Formats: sequence, structure tokens, C-alpha cells
Amino acid sequence: MAMKYVMLKLDGGELLPVLFPEFMQHSHIAQAVPATVVSAGRVHLDDGRIVAHGASSSLGSSSREEDSQIIQAYFDGQNTIQQEV
Repeated sequence: MAMKYVMLKLDGGELLPVLFPEFMQHSHIAQAVPATVVSAGRVHLDDGRIVAHGASSSLGSSSREEDSQIIQAYFDGQNTIQQEV
């Protein structure tokens, strides 16, 4: 089942992925958290791995190649907030 996501950058520079159901809008999620939007799109599972892709028309933001790895790290139990490089 595909879901949407927004990658947020917190005040300290940490990256925080937020995943949510398809029926919600990216912009509503982004407005609910005091952070900067870095990227947004959709995620799905491919052979047990998370794949981030696509874009958000409501935010005018696209997914990035590194988003898949950042989100996967949370699901693999490495849920430390990551710094943007």
C-alpha cells in the first residue's frame, strides 16, 4: 500500500520523515509541524525496502534519491534523527 511522505528539516538541522495515508494532502501535514519542507512524495515497498518517489503538487516539492535511505533507517530501528548533508 502506497503512502505519502514529507521530509522536514527541524530548527537544529535534523531531518524528520513523516508518513501518512494517501487521502491526506502534503500541505496539511507540512503546516501542522513547525519545520522546513525539504522534499515530499510517495513511498511504497519494493521487495521489503522503502522506495520514495514522485512529488507533491500542493507543496511544489519532489522526492530526493536519499529519502528512501533516510526513511528506511527509521523502519530498521535506526530511528535517530539524521542531519542533512
